[in-house]
Amino acid sequence: MNGSAAPAVVLANAHVIDPASGLDAVTDVTLRDGTIAAIGGPRAADAATIDLHGHYLTPGWIDVHVHAYGTLGFADPDSIGIYQGVTTFVEAGGPGVDTFAEFVATMSGRTATSLYAGVYVRPLGIIGLTFIEDDVRNWLDIPIERWIDTVAEHRDLIRYLKIGAFERYGPGPLKLAKGLAETLGLPLYVHIGEFAATTGETGSLDIFRIAEAGDIITHIYTGNLGGVLDTDGRVRPVVREAERRGVLFDIGFGGYNFSWPVAEAAYAQELVPHIISSDLQQFNVTGPVYSLANVLSVFLALGMPLGAIVERVTCNPAQALGLADRAGSLQVGAPADVTVFRVEDAAVTLHDCFRVARTAERSIVPVMTFKNGQRYDADLARCQDEANWFMQIAEAHPPAACAHFSTTQRAFLRSLNAELGAIAWQPEAAKRQDIRKATVLQHAVHRAAATNELGLREALDALYRSFVEHPFAVQSGLFLLRLERAFVLERLLEVAAGSTAVA
Repeated sequence: MNGSAAPAVVLANAHVIDPASGLDAVTDVTLRDGTIAAIGGPRAADAATIDLHGHYLTPGWIDVHVHAYGTLGFADPDSIGIYQGVTTFVEAGGPGVDTFAEFVATMSGRTATSLYAGVYVRPLGIIGLTFIEDDVRNWLDIPIERWIDTVAEHRDLIRYLKIGAFERYGPGPLKLAKGLAETLGLPLYVHIGEFAATTGETGSLDIFRIAEAGDIITHIYTGNLGGVLDTDGRVRPVVREAERRGVLFDIGFGGYNFSWPVAEAAYAQELVPHIISSDLQQFNVTGPVYSLANVLSVFLALGMPLGAIVERVTCNPAQALGLADRAGSLQVGAPADVTVFRVEDAAVTLHDCFRVARTAERSIVPVMTFKNGQRYDADLARCQDEANWFMQIAEAHPPAACAHFSTTQRAFLRSLNAELGAIAWQPEAAKRQDIRKATVLQHAVHRAAATNELGLREALDALYRSFVEHPFAVQSGLFLLRLERAFVLERLLEVAAGSTAVA
């Protein structure tokens, strides 16, 4: 039963794997008052018992690379979290320093899954699926003062600084990002695999020279330019050198950056990621990624022992993100974050990002998740709903939620109409990914909210719900940029007037 939890529950007879403590045995785990009360020992007389014979039980899985916010995010982020066995995930670059307040306003308290942030070096954050990360000028600036203040205020929430691929400038952008990360006291999290580049040398290899112990390089089994193998299929020496320095490697499966041939060749040469993550986003949740569990099944197929797989989604990411005090282990007194899964002995087809398939004899299937002791039954189909991953604009009528807006929210919409009336933009601006125009539109939203002394959360809720039935938490400027200006102005006035003609 979803969302229910007894004061005490014994998860009995499961095969418990906790790499942090070395535990690998069939035993009981007792949860009480949202914490792990006991491992093994006599069963409490007042506890409910769930018999998990034939199942595995581990610390709650941690996914260090998802897109829950922004232009790649979901209407229901928990659909790729607790309903897939994941108790903690990290938004990988959706917000930047200039959109971080919006991230906090729209995402705080929105998920049962513990959500952390990896901020992007561009102040606006990640732009979108079709945006080519090749021009460092689209950073616009590096506002050091705002960066320092934002990280200081949200130190517990921000876990790394992310940068993508900017190969045309050589190692300069990577060095800038590394310097900023050092200034802020954050690990650097770096994307390799320039799928946008088709010929010539790539700058990705520079990061293997620049990264230091604790920094994380993702997409380690990419089949695109800038990968870990040379033209002879051997692991490059520069990659080995980075590994020896303590640089961490993450899989970041994604929609473009996992290749079976690369994975098989690298794994055979003992180049193995320290962390396994999904890189789930709107346009790979229906394949080839599907879920973190699907990615874990890929590693079963590669031959990785189950205990080593569990290590890479529990204690390893917890240590890398500085979360070992609250996640990644089953230590008594810790939050009761637990994943229960089974290993199915049945043939399954697993695809990479290039339509290459492998048949595996076993797969990992989550069964239930406990978050702070509360139970959620796994539902791998939940994320597949189109309304969850495809933002659909209510063009004919305002969404029904508009009828419940407060007087202040309606006043905000009138002010926003006035602000936007002085700004010109065309739909082509969204296609060109006009970052400067998106920033201007974002500032208009914030000014209108301030004019009406309306909190940013309530303002953004009014904005999004004026146009969509299933709100996505997206940077406000990028959200407006994709809409027709005349339609926006008309809809804002219609909703502000309290129209009853809602869908």
